[in-house]
Amino acid sequence: MSKKTNTDSKILEIKLQGHAAGILNQAVEFLKIFLPETLAKRLVAIILLAIGVPVKTAVGLTGLSERSLWTLHKQLSVMDVSEIMMFHYGGGRPAKVSGLEGQILAEIEANNYHTRQEIADMVLEKFHIKMSRTSVGRLLKKNGIKWLKCGSLPAKADIGKQNSYFESALKPLMEKAASGDIALLFLDASHFVMGCDFLGHIYGKTRRFVRTFSGRQRYNVLGALDYVSKKVHTITNDTYITATEVCAMLRQIASEYKSLPVHLVLDNARYQKCAAVQELAKKLGISLEYIPPYSPNLNLIERVWKFVKGELRSKYYGDFTNFREKIDSTICSTSGSNKAKIDRLIGKGVQLYHDIRAVDGNTFSFPEGVNNAA
Repeated sequence: MSKKTNTDSKILEIKLQGHAAGILNQAVEFLKIFLPETLAKRLVAIILLAIGVPVKTAVGLTGLSERSLWTLHKQLSVMDVSEIMMFHYGGGRPAKVSGLEGQILAEIEANNYHTRQEIADMVLEKFHIKMSRTSVGRLLKKNGIKWLKCGSLPAKADIGKQNSYFESALKPLMEKAASGDIALLFLDASHFVMGCDFLGHIYGKTRRFVRTFSGRQRYNVLGALDYVSKKVHTITNDTYITATEVCAMLRQIASEYKSLPVHLVLDNARYQKCAAVQELAKKLGISLEYIPPYSPNLNLIERVWKFVKGELRSKYYGDFTNFREKIDSTICSTSGSNKAKIDRLIGKGVQLYHDIRAVDGNTFSFPEGVNNAA
């Protein structure tokens, strides 16, 4: 046979395949009226294989993968067509970790893993299963395990004293303040350093860089948070907070709250517990309520400072004046435009730790199902 004859034969075969493909596509479209697309293609493939069409030719005619066609070819020799046509939604190969999932999750809960790669390395080392970071992510999401920011627990905190103080002293004061019988304020100082302390996070495909001011100027704010109105009274400077500023705050509070007994919750810093402060408070009729040592979780103004620092993140301040003005305006907004946000941060409870369990010697967590939101 001449070369020309061979060429003409191949051209004819290609044309016939193209014609057949068109007819088969129409057949698939018709079958899709009654069947899922996958089953429609599978039925056409079964017919082609049953009449002896080669697997590779059937691949081009049906659009299914060669691997799928070879699987069908093998199944035709051992199974009924009705069995082959069964369609299992959500099928696929079973996960490699399915039989050990409980043990892997228990290991994650029993130790501290900071990244998905660390978990993948652990699974390989202890269970001899290779997992990608993506697979680890799916496993964690499926089981409700999230990448959460760590909270802090002061090493010298006495959890028993904290619980006792809240139940016997702080909680009754909060209830009286909510009823309008007393004025309850929380006092603390915060020191805002102008520089790169508030970079925060920004969503993006690549890392972003925020211009920062070169210098370490510090804006000191002594604040007293009204538990009910969320108004924050302030004394500010760019030097130091001392007993002098605390006394100035006491006079400001006494002037503001003349018609109600005033209770002021504060920590045990020396400049807040010195004789000058205690004597002035007694003279002005202000009751000082000192929280147990190492208990910042009991001083609710700490949440205001966290909110203010959050508002400072990822922004550039050209000079110290702009930096100060932003802090002042944010603090003023706690009883105004941002009161709803502060109300969500500061409610009827405080963060207590009586339900925590030890993960290791230095790390603790709440049992699953315990609502640990203050």
